[in-house]
Amino acid sequence: MFSLCIATMDRYDEFLSKYLPDYLVNDLVDEIIISDENGRDVEKIQQHLKHHTHYDKLVLSTNKTKLGPFMNKYKACQMANKQWVVLMDSDNFANKTYFETSKEYIHNHAHLGNNVILAPSKALPRFDFNNMNGFVYKKGNFKHNKNMEMKQKQSHHSNSDILINTGNYVIHKSLIDRLDLSKELNNIPNSSSCDVIYFNTLLFEQLDLNLHVVPKLEYVHVVHKNSIYMLTHRQYKNFADSIYARYNRLE
Repeated sequence: MFSLCIATMDRYDEFLSKYLPDYLVNDLVDEIIISDENGRDVEKIQQHLKHHTHYDKLVLSTNKTKLGPFMNKYKACQMANKQWVVLMDSDNFANKTYFETSKEYIHNHAHLGNNVILAPSKALPRFDFNNMNGFVYKKGNFKHNKNMEMKQKQSHHSNSDILINTGNYVIHKSLIDRLDLSKELNNIPNSSSCDVIYFNTLLFEQLDLNLHVVPKLEYVHVVHKNSIYMLTHRQYKNFADSIYARYNRLE
């Protein structure tokens, strides 16, 4: 049912070596697209998993030049063949329950349309967005939702600004196919620490994105010193601030 898309660079040893075997045996994952910045992870995947029973689920791609987080994720999603794409960071993990919850939500909401993202309600162990369960973020209701979330706020880690930059969500492939990046090419290289909120803001602006916060949709979000965010958020702080301001102007 799902295309699982993972952008990576030197994440096999610590993360993908543990995660990929579980993804491969997940019967809700029809294909796993790996877009690798330098080819070292692809080489290790080929070496260590080539005899796996479900190796044919893997679609392995190495970039000719380094694309950066935004474009590497975008490229991986472009390669997807399924209607619903799970875009998961290479250092984070979603177990089968995540996919089952997504499938159930899609089947129970027959009129979702094609401008939809299903966002997690919890990114374990740190981020808890349960105070936003059932919210749909879209043009016309941002102010209302932000007022409601503040009334139900549980901690400084439970607000929509964090949610919108967390990612690791389910996205309708049509959004990828219709997004126009032609006017953003000069900005994208500066977006490493805010690539998700940047991507989502573009979708809200261009395609009337409906972002659903799905109850019980949870995954493991690993915070570590070598994360792209930790390595780049100071360097690109001014650009990130401009994107947050752009997002917060949505009404």
